[in-house]
Order: sequence, then C-alpha cells, then structure tokens
Amino acid sequence: MAANAMKIRIIQAFGGIFAAIAVLLSAWLSHAGKELPLASQNNIETSLLFAFIHVLAIFIVVILFNQTKRVALLYSGYLFLFGICAFSGVLILKAFVAVGVLAKLTPIGGMAFVLGWLILAFVQPKE
Repeated sequence: MAANAMKIRIIQAFGGIFAAIAVLLSAWLSHAGKELPLASQNNIETSLLFAFIHVLAIFIVVILFNQTKRVALLYSGYLFLFGICAFSGVLILKAFVAVGVLAKLTPIGGMAFVLGWLILAFVQPKE
C-alpha cells in the first residue's frame, strides 16, 4: 500500500507543477505572447485550457484515490499526466518550433485524456 501512496503523491506533485507552468504560460501569453501569430496564440490557449482542466482532474483522482484506494485511479492519473505532456506540451512546442514527428503525439495525448476520464467514470468505490 505504501508504494501506491507514493505513486499518488508523485501524480499530485506533477499535477501541481503542470498547473504552475500553465499559470506562468498563461501570464506570458497575455503579455509577451501577443507577438506570436494568431494561430500560435490559439494553439497555446487551447493547450492551456486542456492542461488546466486535466490538472483539476488529477486532483479529483488524488482525492478519490485517498478515499477509495482503487488502483485504477492511478492509471487515470497517469493518463492525465501523459495527456498533458503529449497534447498540451506538443501544442505549445509547435507554437515555437517545428516538432516534426512529435506532432503525432497530440492525438495520442487526446486519447489518453479520454481513457483517463473513462476510467474515472467507471471506478467503483470499495464496499
């Protein structure tokens, strides 16, 4: 059980780090980011919206895991973390540099979000 407690703490820590990065990037975009082309600004805004939503989902996962100890919730948390990196991260990188083959991660990150939500939807509380 201690190993799972450590895993959920790691998920929580990365959720907080990603939230902090999203806040900083949002602030940057609202000021200095206005120099970017409109399409790049829109991509960054979309990636930050998805990052913020899924950081909140991570904290829902943490709360539910601490209440239920359902291991499936760890997978949901990992999928949300991966989705933030693959979807939001690649969209942000794409605004600044040519990402080439990394662009193929964006839809995979989107599917990770979907799978994470489905796990969250169907995890049963312990009886």
